[in-house]
This record gives sequence, structure tokens and C-alpha cells, in this order.
Amino acid sequence: MNKNQIKQIFDNSSLLLAKEIRYNVFCKEQGVNPQADWDNKESVNYLAFIDNKAVATLRWRKAGRIVKIERLCVLPEYRKQGIARKLMEQSLEDIGVFILKNNSTQEVKINKILLHSQLSALGLYESLGFKKQGKMFVEQNIKHYTMTIEV
Repeated sequence: MNKNQIKQIFDNSSLLLAKEIRYNVFCKEQGVNPQADWDNKESVNYLAFIDNKAVATLRWRKAGRIVKIERLCVLPEYRKQGIARKLMEQSLEDIGVFILKNNSTQEVKINKILLHSQLSALGLYESLGFKKQGKMFVEQNIKHYTMTIEV
């Protein structure tokens, strides 16, 4: 494995690393209820590694006519290094491939990618082409906007 990389994960030990990162960021740092974070929904999960250490994670899943990106988080000491952007770029590339396959074989066509952005991450998502939809809302005591890209 390279020292710095984004890796799609499948095995339980990697999923436990993702769960640990999410617990540290969402639950310990931001006060999110652990049951609200870890819901065991079927999803595609990623880890970002720096010097062979898992430092960030993200997941996405199909939900009807959309793909929903969720649970993007980076450990505090690794923020502001472009890791979240790299995770998003890799996942968007993989989602594009998934949508092409899905829309050519399935009756229900995917027509957008959706995420719920914390206010601090709006700039990242806007720079990737996402647009705010609707009004600000509060989820787990954290202010968010729904953001989408049409596909």
C-alpha cells in the first residue's frame, strides 16, 4: 500500500477503522449520538491514509433515484490538507461509473447525487459543483444544507 492513498474498503477491520474515525469526529468532537451515526445501511465505504494511518472516511449509497454521500470526516490533526477533497473526487468518479452501469441496466434511473453539508464544508462541496437546496436545517444539533448535483 502507498503511504498516502484513498482506498475503497470491504473488510471488517477496515470498516472498524472507519467507524473509529467517525466516532472520534462525529460523536466525541461534535456530540452526535453514536446510534445515529452507525446505522449499518448498505454502502460503499472509503478510507484515506496518510503515512499508512487511516485519517478520514466517507460513504455513499443508492437511495431510490439518488446517490447519497454521507459521513465524510477527517481527523482534526489532518484537516486543511486536501484530504476531504481527494475523498470526494474519488467517490464522485466511482459514483459516475456506478450511475452509468445502473442507468443502463435498471428501470429506476438515478438522476442526482445528494448530501447534507455542515456549514463548515459548504465551500468544498460548492467547489465540486454541488448546489444548496432549500433552507438550512438542524440534524443532531448541527446546522446543515441539503446539496445536490444533477446527473
